[in-house]
Amino acid sequence: MKTTHGITISLNNSKLGDKIPSLNLPPIITCRADAPCKKDCYALKGNWCYPNVKESLKNNLNLFLKDKKTFFNDIIEFLTNDDVIFKFFRWFSAGDIVNKEFFEGIIKVAKKCKNTKFLLFTKKFNIVNDYLSENKKIPNNLNVVFSGWDEKFTIDNPYNLPTTYVYFNKCSNNHIPEFAIPCKGSCKSCKSCWILKLGQSVYFNKH
Repeated sequence: MKTTHGITISLNNSKLGDKIPSLNLPPIITCRADAPCKKDCYALKGNWCYPNVKESLKNNLNLFLKDKKTFFNDIIEFLTNDDVIFKFFRWFSAGDIVNKEFFEGIIKVAKKCKNTKFLLFTKKFNIVNDYLSENKKIPNNLNVVFSGWDEKFTIDNPYNLPTTYVYFNKCSNNHIPEFAIPCKGSCKSCKSCWILKLGQSVYFNKH
């Protein structure tokens, strides 16, 4: 599905279902340089490899870089139209926060769309930490979750934001907090990530 200015917003993610839109960007180039998941990124497999899908991700990034204000106003328009009211929205099944301006745009969207609950997984810890260090607040309807990997990947989390971890079946998972919530595999029937509180965690099987 596209908004009026050409941004592609997905409504057919197998995990999210058809009632939770998601905005995606190209993986790798929007991710941190040392992201430990780059070598086995799921967003480089399956349906993500179709030329039209790859082009849509690239187009989303280009639209942001071309006109940041219009980019986020268009997403706000999509979420506040009178036809459909989406209760949930996810940032990035593919890709990550581009830069400080992108994160500020995410904040703006959350503030304007108060009837929608937003979920953001990110490994760009520094962008979020820098924002919070300026005594700025994350809106209550935006859940920012720091995304971990294995015990070798450190989550820089001075503000005790929610976290996620990956369970590797053949490896030690001692880095996963004892009371972390296991992912059930379907946001439609769970939504635990959307309501994670400070200090809480969830873990996913590697996929």
